Amino acid sequence: MRKKTIAKTAALVMAAMMAGAVVPPAVTAAAQGSVTATSDKNDQAMKAALTTVKKRVTVPEELTEFHYSTSQAYGTKGFTFRWTTPNNAERYKYLEVSIVGDIIVSYDYSVGRNNSYEPRFAKLTEEQILEKAKGYVKQLDPSVADKVKYELGYFSLNLSNATVNIKRYENGVEVKDNRGSVTVDKDTGELQSFSLAWADNAKFDDPKTAKTEAEIQEAYKNLCNLTPYYKLTTDWKTKKVTARIVYDPDMFSEIDAFTGQPSTIWDDMRDADGARLSSVMYAVTEDSLEFDDDASADAGYGEDEVIFTEAELKKIQQDENLLTKEQVTELLKKDKFVALTDDYALDSYNISTVKDPIMVLDYDKGTATPDKEKEEERFYITVNYKIKDALKNSYDGYKYINVQLDAETGEIIYMDKYTRGAELPRLNVAKAKAAADEASKALGKDIIKEYRADEGNDSPVQVWKGRAKTSDGKVVETEEYESSRTFRYNRYVNDIRVSGDGIYVGVDSNGEVTSYRASHTEAAFPSADDILTPEQAFDKLYQQRKFNYYYDGWVAKNGSVKTYLIYRMDSFYLNAKTGKLCYWSGEPISSRVSANDIKYTDIKGIPQEKAILTLQRYGIVLSYENKFDPNAEVTDHEFRDLLASAIGGYAVAYDVEEGAKPPRTLTRELAAVIFAEFYDKGGIAELTGIFKTPFSDVKSTDENIGSIAIAYAKGFIDKGNGIFNGSKKVTRAEAVQMVYDYLLLLSADKK
Repeated sequence: MRKKTIAKTAALVMAAMMAGAVVPPAVTAAAQGSVTATSDKNDQAMKAALTTVKKRVTVPEELTEFHYSTSQAYGTKGFTFRWTTPNNAERYKYLEVSIVGDIIVSYDYSVGRNNSYEPRFAKLTEEQILEKAKGYVKQLDPSVADKVKYELGYFSLNLSNATVNIKRYENGVEVKDNRGSVTVDKDTGELQSFSLAWADNAKFDDPKTAKTEAEIQEAYKNLCNLTPYYKLTTDWKTKKVTARIVYDPDMFSEIDAFTGQPSTIWDDMRDADGARLSSVMYAVTEDSLEFDDDASADAGYGEDEVIFTEAELKKIQQDENLLTKEQVTELLKKDKFVALTDDYALDSYNISTVKDPIMVLDYDKGTATPDKEKEEERFYITVNYKIKDALKNSYDGYKYINVQLDAETGEIIYMDKYTRGAELPRLNVAKAKAAADEASKALGKDIIKEYRADEGNDSPVQVWKGRAKTSDGKVVETEEYESSRTFRYNRYVNDIRVSGDGIYVGVDSNGEVTSYRASHTEAAFPSADDILTPEQAFDKLYQQRKFNYYYDGWVAKNGSVKTYLIYRMDSFYLNAKTGKLCYWSGEPISSRVSANDIKYTDIKGIPQEKAILTLQRYGIVLSYENKFDPNAEVTDHEFRDLLASAIGGYAVAYDVEEGAKPPRTLTRELAAVIFAEFYDKGGIAELTGIFKTPFSDVKSTDENIGSIAIAYAKGFIDKGNGIFNGSKKVTRAEAVQMVYDYLLLLSADKK
C-alpha cells in the first residue's frame, strides 16, 4: 500500500514540476467515487481545477471510479485526477490528467492497446497527424496552442502511435525545457497521451537589444581558452597508436545575451534558493557497498596477460634473469618510498608476462605501428605484503603494501598502501609536495624529463566545515581537513601536454609516499609547428557551428519565474591542424546523422522517390549519406539489414555465418532467398518435390524454388507477366521499393 501511495505522489510531483515548480513529496488526499477535501480552501481549489479539466476533457462513462492527489510548493499548486473502470471490469482502463494553475501538463488515456501486430504504415498522412496534434493542444491548453511549434517526431511501424513534438517560443526565441509531446493513434488520430513542461507566469525580456551572434563570437574568444593537447588513440585490432593535436575549450557556460559576459543564471538560483524550471524527481535506491578491510587490491595486467601453471612458474623462477621472492623483498626493503619493514610478511607473489610488439614510428603521420615480426616479452612480478598477524591489532600504520615490478630490472611499475589505523594530521602541502617531487624523480627516472608538476599540486589544503551533535544534544561546528593528496605530473612533448599520460604520487600528511603509478605511451608525436593559432581556430569553429540562442530560467519560492536570454556553445573539439570539428581523439566526426535528418540530393523525380522518403520517415534507410545513388548495385548484407529494420528478425539479419560471408551483389533471386529466411523458421524451403512454380523461367527442380515459393506466397514478389527474371540485379532504389511494396501489402491487410 505504501509503495502505491509513493508512486501516486511521485506522478503528481513530476507533473507539477514539469509545469515550472520543483515540488517536494506531496500531501496526498484521495477519494473513490466521490471527492473528499482536507479543508474548504483546498476543496475550492480542487473543484476549480477539476472544473477546468472537465471543460476540456471528456471522461468516458465507463470510467466510474475517481481518485485525485494534490501537491504544493514554490507557490504552485497542482492536481492529478484519475478515472478508472471498476475493479470487477472485464478490461481495465484509466484516464489520468494533471493540471497546474490553468495548464494541463499531462494526459494519459490507457485502454490496454495491443501493439503485437505486424509492421504497417499509418493510415493517416503526416499532415493529418500534425493537424490532430494541433487540435488536441488547442483543446487541452488553448492559451498555449499559438505559442508552440509542432514537429513530427517518432513514427513506429510496429506500434500504434505517432508522436508530434511541441516547443515553446516567445518573441521568436525558443524557451528551453518548455516543451512537450502529443502522441496519437497513427490510424484513427485518437489522443493517447500528452505532456508539457510550461512556466505559465514567466516574463521574457525583449531580445531587440541583445547582442548579435557576431558580437558573441568575439566575446567568446575572450571568455574561452583553447588549449592544444596531444590525444593518443590505439586501434584495438592492429594496436596502432596515433597521436593527433586537438584544441580543447574550457568554457561551455551560458553567456548573457545582453552583456556578452558569463550568465549569472545558476548563481542567482542558488542564492535565492530557487529551483530548476523542469526538474524531475527520481526515487533512487542504492545498495550500500561494503569493502573487506582485510582484502588487498589485485593488479590488472591488460588483455595480453598470461597466467602460468605451477610447472611453468617453476621454470620461470629458475631463470637467473628474473628476481626471486627473496630478492624482491630485499629490494623493496631498501627502497625509500615503499618502506617495507620486517613488520610485514609476504602474502602473495605472482609472475605475469606481456608480449609487446616493437613499434615503428612515423612522426609525419603521428603513428606508431606494431611490427608483426618483432616483439619483446616482458615479465612482471606482483607482490602483496600485509602486517604480521601478531601486530595487526596494534599497528597504526599502513597494513598492506602492494607493488608491481619489472621482473628483470626491479623497476617499480606501481605501488599502493592501504588502511591506516590512526587518524592523520592536517596535510602540510609544501612538505608533502617535496616528498612527491622526490619520489617522482626517483621512481620515474627513465621518463621524468618529459613530465611537469601540475598546477594543482600547490593548491592550498582543503578544509570542509560541518555540524554535529554532541552526546548532550548540543550542535557544534566541525572541521575536516585534507590529510593526503595525489600529486600529478603531466607529460609534455613539444611544449604540448599529452592527454592521459601522467605520473601520480600519493603522499599523506606524515610525508609518507602511499602510492605511485605512471602512464607513458610509446608514440610518434607529429610536429606542432603548423597548428592553427587560437584566433584562427575560433574562426574555423564559427564556420561550422552556431551558438544556441534561447530563454532559460528558474522558479523562486514564491512561484515567480526568473528568465534569462542565453547564448551557449555546445561542447566541441577542434583538430588543431585543420580547424575541423572532431571527436575527443582528434578523429574526424562521422557524417552519420539520424535517419530523419538525411537530405537526399539525387532522388527527386525517380519512380522510387515516395518509397525512399516514406521508409525514411519510419527510420528505415539503406545508408546515412545524403547521396542515395539510386542506380547503384546493392549487396545482400545491405538488403538483409534493410529488411530487418522493416520487419524485424535481427537474429536472421545478423547471423554469424552469414555475416562472415563476403557480400554478394543482390539479384531478384537472392532477394527472395533473404526474405524467406525471415519467415522460414522450420527449413521448409529446403524440402524438395513439393513446390509448384508460378514463373515460366523457374523450374520446380531449381535450387531456390522453396524460397521463391515462400516469397511469392507471402506477397513479397508478384507474378507480374509470369517471368521471375531471378538473375536480374537489383538497384538500391529498387531494393527499397521492394520493401516498401511489401509493407504496403501488410498495411492493406490490416485495414
